[in-house]
Amino acid sequence: MQEKGRSMVEMLGVLAIIGVLSVGAMTGYSKAMFKYKLNKQTEQINQIMMALVEYKSTFSDFAPGENIVPLFKKLNALPPEMQIPNSDLLYDVFNNWVGLSRGSATGSQSSYIYFNVHMTGMADSNHDICRNVLESFKGYAAELYAIGVNSTTSEDINQQDWYYGSQASNTLGHARKIHMLDIQAMQTVCEKCDSNNCAIYAFMRI
Repeated sequence: MQEKGRSMVEMLGVLAIIGVLSVGAMTGYSKAMFKYKLNKQTEQINQIMMALVEYKSTFSDFAPGENIVPLFKKLNALPPEMQIPNSDLLYDVFNNWVGLSRGSATGSQSSYIYFNVHMTGMADSNHDICRNVLESFKGYAAELYAIGVNSTTSEDINQQDWYYGSQASNTLGHARKIHMLDIQAMQTVCEKCDSNNCAIYAFMRI
């Protein structure tokens, strides 16, 4: 007489298959969500960069080191999801702090606007985020003086890489241009962000 129902071995096999499919689905979802966030970050950077270009003539009225976020909030020039209620702090879709300010009063630095993206505590994804930010800034090479990547190791060793835009002169120190930031160059620069605190700076002369 044939037994009805399924054996324990068969049930375990079914559960194993379901588990494998669930892991695969979660992995696919995580990759899709990360890709969505990269695209969203690009949109956020583009919106801010376009506003910087449009309102560049107004920044000369700001004091050195002054935060320009309040002005951008009044102009509705910032993505709403980046803003913190009752605060002038900005965070991108990856929860990286974003800074917007006129340059400090040291030397000629006050004649620049700084757009900074700071990455901390996300070492596993820093590399891809770094490349995404560089790609976004690269599209504004004609408007930028320079792009810098500054990484700090756990031993407080500071590493810097700089590339210069159309606003910079063609002197020897400015030989590395933003248009030279191809995929290989970005890979090399962003590898330093993998396990370190890392900040990417875009400088616009005003």
